[in-house]
Amino acid sequence: MLFIAGSFRSVYGPRSPLMLLQLHYLWNTMQRIETNSAVVQRVSPHVMECRYKPGVKVDAVAVRENLQARKQLDGTKAYGVIGIFPEDVDFDMSLLYNDHYREAGVDEWTRVLAIVSEGMLFERLAKLYFTYHPTNFSTKVFNDLEEARAWVEQCMSEHGR
Repeated sequence: MLFIAGSFRSVYGPRSPLMLLQLHYLWNTMQRIETNSAVVQRVSPHVMECRYKPGVKVDAVAVRENLQARKQLDGTKAYGVIGIFPEDVDFDMSLLYNDHYREAGVDEWTRVLAIVSEGMLFERLAKLYFTYHPTNFSTKVFNDLEEARAWVEQCMSEHGR
């Protein structure tokens, strides 16, 4: 694959399946940031997913680095976010004391946030967090990723994306 004067050209030809694979790979690598605790990825033009890695400690440092990764991917326009937390994440209880979203200015670039909890304990903690720290955007906690995706898509279409 070659980049020449801002244009993309494939060494395999303009309609080659390999070129399409290259473009798909290029799109995904440009739209994905891996942090110490998660993979933040744009899954559509108006939705990002932040998938926490199994067994990581979710603390203030992890939250800040993932918010920064989201902003780095596209902090200029509002989008929907799906945060995915595996059952075995280690949740630092001190996270409940501060409003990490307001401190980072997330309201400016988040339109809707779905939290997917694969464990019952984290589901309760997420609901407790948003009770103490309400946001200016819609939030909802789910057990099922597909339900969360459908809800985010519905909310985004109501907002005109």
